[in-house]
Amino acid sequence: MKRFCTYLLLIGLCFCIRIGVISTSDAATSEEAATSAEAKPSTKRIAVLYFEDHSGFDSSTGCGCVPGFVGKIFGTKKHWDLAEGFETMLNRRLAETTVYEPVSQTEMLDAMAEMTLSRHGLKKLDKAQRATFAKHLNADVLVIGDIREFKQPRMKANASRSLAESGRESANLDTTASYKVPLEVLGYRYVAKVKLNMKFYNSVGNEIEVPQISISLNHLYAGTRLAALQASITEDGTNLQLGQSTDRNRRNARPIVKPQALDKIKFATPMYDKTLLGMATNRALIKVVLALRDNFGPNFITPWESAAADEAAKKNAMKNADNRPIKITYIDSENPELIYINAGSGRGLAINQQFAVYTDSEPIRDIDTGEILDYAKKRIATVTITEIRNDRLAIVKIVDKKEDLKRGDVLKDIPAHESN
Repeated sequence: MKRFCTYLLLIGLCFCIRIGVISTSDAATSEEAATSAEAKPSTKRIAVLYFEDHSGFDSSTGCGCVPGFVGKIFGTKKHWDLAEGFETMLNRRLAETTVYEPVSQTEMLDAMAEMTLSRHGLKKLDKAQRATFAKHLNADVLVIGDIREFKQPRMKANASRSLAESGRESANLDTTASYKVPLEVLGYRYVAKVKLNMKFYNSVGNEIEVPQISISLNHLYAGTRLAALQASITEDGTNLQLGQSTDRNRRNARPIVKPQALDKIKFATPMYDKTLLGMATNRALIKVVLALRDNFGPNFITPWESAAADEAAKKNAMKNADNRPIKITYIDSENPELIYINAGSGRGLAINQQFAVYTDSEPIRDIDTGEILDYAKKRIATVTITEIRNDRLAIVKIVDKKEDLKRGDVLKDIPAHESN
């Protein structure tokens, strides 16, 4: 009897342990699911129904870069299908968020077939039909776009003349010399403009938001050419070059703006993104995605905001680095002559530039409390830059020294009286 009671007790204990394990497992699973849901916003399905093109964009070249009235008279082809292209590009931007799932064209055509809708009929849906269409697509949001403005006007000016000098006699030689150098000054300004009127509908067919998106991007160029020497200024910075240089080799590459080049580019392709119009188009569509997030949720950081934040943080770090003292950041233990400092091209350093090296010496104490306020600096060496690795890293070598250098020692400019 005693043995039987012991068996029953053991069975009951195992049963309780089993229930506890299952409960703990379920709780852990629920907690993980909640954490995962919190970390990654739930996906929303977005159906871009169509874009309508009311921009009047057309020209004899097909790129819309001549005045509108000329394009209407001489335009014989529509090189870029804006309506289809904007739909394609918006779906790409939506997919890049990983939070919005764009409804595919196949799903769209299947739903249209079930409702016996044509492309023209898609533009005449009432509220009830929109709700039915959204249900067929399993879509959370329906999007319709209207391209109101899409153009790239240009202003251009240039002037040229020759600088000539002749008849200058040498002081020692009975000869004369003459030369003629062409001087050319030119400049232009392109303005890419994209304006969209959007409509957002929820899954029951109600119109929720009608955002108006407007983007205007400028590309300015002012250049001077003196013989083979060329200097130019754009909105991104300056360039100085000797001889011919392609955009690929320029420090600040220019966006593609010339009509002849645009006419060879297919709309909504990666090459289109490199044009000024492409940059304006992408910025406008990013604004559409942000409007969707702000009106429908969920709240998340888009890839473009993240990239902008990273770039701002990088610029801020570089700005702070410019204000920091230059210090020895690393000394190679196997080669003590190989000394790295925390500054480079970003601080305008140059090869063979020399610095005095200072290290902490006697402590400077508060006369009343004895607290250490700072350390007196003692000059222990002179170094010269031998290699610049990047904008914040360079290598120096010792010219002369009184003591061994160590990590944290500070580099300062050579006093003026020593350099003279």
